[in-house]
Amino acid sequence: MSYPSSFHSIFARNCEVRRINADVARAFMEENHRFGFSKCRYCYGLFIRKNGGGVLDKSGSEDFPLDCMVAVSCFSNARKWQKQDKEIFSYEWVRFASLKGTRVQGGMGKMLRAFINEMHPDDIMSYAPLQEGNEGEVYLQLGFKPEGVKEFPGGQSMKYRLKLSSY
Repeated sequence: MSYPSSFHSIFARNCEVRRINADVARAFMEENHRFGFSKCRYCYGLFIRKNGGGVLDKSGSEDFPLDCMVAVSCFSNARKWQKQDKEIFSYEWVRFASLKGTRVQGGMGKMLRAFINEMHPDDIMSYAPLQEGNEGEVYLQLGFKPEGVKEFPGGQSMKYRLKLSSY
């Protein structure tokens, strides 16, 4: 898959997070994520809440309409296990994608916070493909810790985990 040499930038502070249904998430992911849609339980969309989203295109004019969905995050249902006398609720961040050619500054963090505030997980794990570039850096910036490499049919991925409670 080729990526544009320059991106439009949108600031997440100009957007709001809303729950969306799986059909909306599926259509967005099939169009904008390199691996398409994957089964998930919780889907969130990031929508422009200010006219134009505070984003300028190369001509200097605003190019994103109010209420345009610019990113989607998908999370699994909780996996539960007992750790000593506590029940642990662990979720997987299955997918994140922004519109092709668009970078949403702070978008992953804003969507992650919305999910945490709604579901109150004990931890969240995710995978980032191991390729040239910095695909996993954003996880480190969000507080995730690397846990090792996992083999998938399409290549290797680094597993990351964000612990939100002590267990």
